[in-house]
Amino acid sequence: MYTTRLAYVHLRVRHLEAAVTFYTRFLDLQLSERFANTSLLVSSENPAHYELALTEGEPSGTLTLGFAVASEQDFAAARDFVRLEGVPYRLEDRGIALVLSLQDPDGNTVELFLDRRKLGGRAFWRGESEPI
Repeated sequence: MYTTRLAYVHLRVRHLEAAVTFYTRFLDLQLSERFANTSLLVSSENPAHYELALTEGEPSGTLTLGFAVASEQDFAAARDFVRLEGVPYRLEDRGIALVLSLQDPDGNTVELFLDRRKLGGRAFWRGESEPI
Protein backbone atom coordinates (compact mmCIF):
# COMPACT_ATOMS: atom_id res chain seq x y z
CA MET A 1 0.00 0.00 0.00
CA TYR A 2 1.04 3.64 -0.22
CA THR A 3 0.67 6.56 2.19
CA THR A 4 -1.30 9.74 1.63
CA ARG A 5 -2.00 12.98 3.42
CA LEU A 6 -4.66 15.59 2.83
CA ALA A 7 -3.03 18.31 0.75
CA TYR A 8 -5.85 20.75 0.00
CA VAL A 9 -9.57 21.47 -0.03
CA HIS A 10 -11.28 23.25 -2.92
CA LEU A 11 -14.48 25.19 -2.20
CA ARG A 12 -16.88 26.95 -4.54
CA VAL A 13 -18.01 30.21 -2.94
CA ARG A 14 -20.67 32.74 -3.93
CA HIS A 15 -18.50 35.81 -3.31
CA LEU A 16 -14.76 35.27 -3.64
CA GLU A 17 -13.67 38.46 -1.88
CA ALA A 18 -15.93 37.82 1.13
CA ALA A 19 -14.55 34.28 1.44
CA VAL A 20 -10.93 35.41 1.10
CA THR A 21 -11.51 38.09 3.74
CA PHE A 22 -13.09 35.55 6.13
CA TYR A 23 -10.32 32.95 5.82
CA THR A 24 -7.46 35.45 6.00
CA ARG A 25 -9.01 37.43 8.85
CA PHE A 26 -10.34 34.69 11.14
CA LEU A 27 -7.98 31.80 10.32
CA ASP A 28 -4.82 33.75 9.53
CA LEU A 29 -4.42 32.06 6.15
CA GLN A 30 -2.19 33.83 3.65
CA LEU A 31 -3.06 34.49 0.01
CA SER A 32 -0.45 32.62 -2.05
CA GLU A 33 -1.87 33.03 -5.54
CA ARG A 34 -4.83 34.55 -7.35
CA PHE A 35 -5.93 33.87 -10.91
CA ALA A 36 -9.21 34.28 -12.84
CA ASN A 37 -11.96 33.58 -10.27
CA THR A 38 -9.78 31.52 -7.89
CA SER A 39 -7.68 32.35 -4.84
CA LEU A 40 -5.22 29.95 -3.20
CA LEU A 41 -4.57 30.22 0.55
CA VAL A 42 -2.04 28.59 2.85
CA SER A 43 -1.43 28.63 6.62
CA SER A 44 1.76 30.26 7.82
CA GLU A 45 3.07 26.99 9.28
CA ASN A 46 2.79 25.03 6.02
CA PRO A 47 5.48 25.04 3.32
CA ALA A 48 2.92 23.92 0.69
CA HIS A 49 1.90 26.27 -2.11
CA TYR A 50 -1.71 26.17 -0.88
CA GLU A 51 -4.12 24.26 1.35
CA LEU A 52 -7.42 25.93 0.52
CA ALA A 53 -8.58 26.85 -2.97
CA LEU A 54 -11.59 29.16 -3.29
CA THR A 55 -13.33 29.52 -6.64
CA GLU A 56 -16.25 31.85 -7.22
CA GLY A 57 -19.32 29.95 -8.36
CA GLU A 58 -22.38 28.23 -6.99
CA PRO A 59 -21.51 26.08 -3.94
CA SER A 60 -22.55 22.45 -4.26
CA GLY A 61 -23.42 22.15 -0.57
CA THR A 62 -21.98 22.89 2.83
CA LEU A 63 -19.25 21.08 4.69
CA THR A 64 -17.11 21.34 7.81
CA LEU A 65 -13.48 22.47 7.81
CA GLY A 66 -11.26 21.94 10.86
CA PHE A 67 -8.28 24.15 11.72
CA ALA A 68 -5.99 23.18 14.59
CA VAL A 69 -4.58 25.72 17.01
CA ALA A 70 -1.24 25.03 18.69
CA SER A 71 -1.93 25.97 22.30
CA GLU A 72 -4.49 26.91 24.92
CA GLN A 73 -3.32 30.51 24.52
CA ASP A 74 -4.02 30.40 20.78
CA PHE A 75 -7.48 28.92 21.39
CA ALA A 76 -8.26 31.70 23.89
CA ALA A 77 -6.91 34.34 21.49
CA ALA A 78 -9.10 32.99 18.67
CA ARG A 79 -12.16 32.98 20.94
CA ASP A 80 -11.44 36.52 22.11
CA PHE A 81 -10.92 37.78 18.55
CA VAL A 82 -14.14 36.22 17.24
CA ARG A 83 -16.04 37.61 20.24
CA LEU A 84 -14.53 41.08 19.72
CA GLU A 85 -15.53 41.03 16.04
CA GLY A 86 -19.12 40.17 16.99
CA VAL A 87 -19.18 37.00 14.91
CA PRO A 88 -21.65 34.33 16.08
CA TYR A 89 -19.84 31.24 17.36
CA ARG A 90 -20.32 28.15 19.50
CA LEU A 91 -17.89 26.60 22.00
CA GLU A 92 -17.87 22.87 22.74
CA ASP A 93 -15.87 20.42 24.79
CA ARG A 94 -15.66 17.17 22.85
CA GLY A 95 -13.43 15.48 25.40
CA ILE A 96 -10.66 14.97 22.88
CA ALA A 97 -10.70 18.66 21.85
CA LEU A 98 -12.06 22.09 22.63
CA VAL A 99 -13.88 23.43 19.57
CA LEU A 100 -14.86 26.94 18.48
CA SER A 101 -17.35 26.75 15.58
CA LEU A 102 -18.39 29.57 13.27
CA GLN A 103 -19.84 29.91 9.78
CA ASP A 104 -18.07 31.21 6.69
CA PRO A 105 -19.98 33.52 4.30
CA ASP A 106 -21.35 30.49 2.40
CA GLY A 107 -22.65 28.66 5.48
CA ASN A 108 -19.80 26.16 5.79
CA THR A 109 -18.93 25.30 9.36
CA VAL A 110 -15.39 26.24 10.32
CA GLU A 111 -14.03 24.67 13.48
CA LEU A 112 -10.94 25.88 15.28
CA PHE A 113 -9.90 23.12 17.66
CA LEU A 114 -7.40 22.49 20.41
CA ASP A 115 -6.38 18.83 20.52
CA ARG A 116 -6.48 17.91 24.22
CA ARG A 117 -5.21 14.31 24.06
CA LYS A 118 -1.81 15.32 25.51
CA LEU A 119 -3.35 17.91 27.86
CA GLY A 120 -5.52 15.56 29.92
CA GLY A 121 -8.32 15.13 27.41
CA ARG A 122 -9.75 11.82 26.26
CA ALA A 123 -7.79 9.62 23.88
CA PHE A 124 -10.76 9.07 21.55
CA TRP A 125 -13.84 11.00 20.49
CA ARG A 126 -17.00 8.97 20.87
CA GLY A 127 -19.43 11.59 19.57
CA GLU A 128 -19.87 13.37 22.90
CA SER A 129 -20.10 17.14 22.96
CA GLU A 130 -20.89 19.58 25.75
CA PRO A 131 -21.34 23.33 25.41
CA ILE A 132 -18.71 25.41 27.16
